Amino acid sequence: MKKRLLGCLMILTMIAGMLTGCGASKESRFQSYIQSVITANYLGTSDEYIKTTGANRTDAEALYLQNANRLANNLSTYYGLNISGDSELAPRMDEVAKQIYSRIRYEVSPARMTNGIYYVDVTIYPINILNDTHSYVTDYVGLFNKKVSTGDYNDYTREQYRHEFASGIIDILEEGAKKLTYQDPKTVTVRIIEGKDSYYISDDDFRAIDDLVIATVNHDSETPENYHPEDSTETTEQSWG
Repeated sequence: MKKRLLGCLMILTMIAGMLTGCGASKESRFQSYIQSVITANYLGTSDEYIKTTGANRTDAEALYLQNANRLANNLSTYYGLNISGDSELAPRMDEVAKQIYSRIRYEVSPARMTNGIYYVDVTIYPINILNDTHSYVTDYVGLFNKKVSTGDYNDYTREQYRHEFASGIIDILEEGAKKLTYQDPKTVTVRIIEGKDSYYISDDDFRAIDDLVIATVNHDSETPENYHPEDSTETTEQSWG
């Protein structure tokens, strides 16, 4: 079963890079633009993005935080965690997401022109954290369920129970984020859309890049529902591609 994390993708690729005021060739200028879009979204390095696009610094910094929060929410949904109101665990998951994104590996080639249209090849090395941590999560859930069956959590409130389970999952992700592996690189080609005084890439092209950042789950991995311990939080159905 091929799966990937999905969710509302926050992007500012439609803020156009200005064509004026730069002596560099279009090939290198478009390459730098794509690099700045990736760093702004995943690394929080917004200076080049601001310089290239003229974006507002506050908006550019908010973009990165929104994307990190998006990944955190998707991870929570994937593992069936209900931590949105947890003042300890929600920030921890946000930090896990930032740590994962900080390890993004990619290459951006110089733009090339075909039939009057410029294209840029972006090579992504998919981050393999879902597969890296799968066996640890499976073992943890099995142990957690044994504790449930022996009554270890009988005196817990539902909120305490959810917190206890989620904390263990986040522990695993925190460790996994420190020693990530990557799948084989994949390349996506994006089109530079040129206006009279500006250029940008489409949301669809950026989503094609984003789809590759976190590796899909191996075919033999369990579904998110099977990660869920007995009597834990209600499972939220996630869309998978």
